[in-house]
Amino acid sequence: MKYIDVSEWQGDINYDKLKGCVDGVIIRAGYGKGSKDKKFERNVQMCNLYGIPCGAYWFSYAKSVDEAKLEAAYLLDAVKPYKMELPLAFDFEYDSVTNAEKSGVTVDKRLVTNMVRAFCDAIEAAGYWALNYANPDFLSRYLDPLVPERYGLWLAQWMDKTDHSKPPRQCSIWQWGTSSVPGVNGTVDTNTSYIDFANVIREKGLNNLFKPKDEKAEAVAWAMENGISGSEDIALALWQYHKAFGK
Repeated sequence: MKYIDVSEWQGDINYDKLKGCVDGVIIRAGYGKGSKDKKFERNVQMCNLYGIPCGAYWFSYAKSVDEAKLEAAYLLDAVKPYKMELPLAFDFEYDSVTNAEKSGVTVDKRLVTNMVRAFCDAIEAAGYWALNYANPDFLSRYLDPLVPERYGLWLAQWMDKTDHSKPPRQCSIWQWGTSSVPGVNGTVDTNTSYIDFANVIREKGLNNLFKPKDEKAEAVAWAMENGISGSEDIALALWQYHKAFGK
């Protein structure tokens, strides 16, 4: 399965062109203490509108287990109105380490391992599939080996390799580099998933896919796509009229 991961840095993606070119999109929902990605709402609404399976990740600036739990809560709140057919992921990287150390926090294997567990446990407790994003150096320096086995690994390991059928190590998703895809300006991070998450998550009854449909979110996405401005209530009324009369 071919996934791309996107954030506000990709600008406004043309989802009409993107549809059919990828099997899924993993969207940055936000970062740190509740800062939402500027393009998250548009990206997730467009994915839902065009029927493209999507998941989300939170870029972590956590410095403690409690802060990691809080970031999980921010992510869950962000995705709550939307259809999420792919996992929700924890993304703790070198910039996260630097930020913590500037605040006087020593980042070691025990701390990162406990934060990953806290974040992923909170995601799972809410009924979603959790993943942890990490590169090989992070895996060896900052994570207990049982973590990728327990929660699944979104591996970041860029390699000059054309055959992506087999990853360099066991993982659920392999982010192997960048590529050009229709609808996205420039290149975008590209991944191969070795699990058909959209089907497996549905089969397992995860990600709250069977909760009542949020028609207002769908209506807002439709209004945005058609250049219609106004309140959510106006969008909903126009959307309901459109569905009823096809106008």
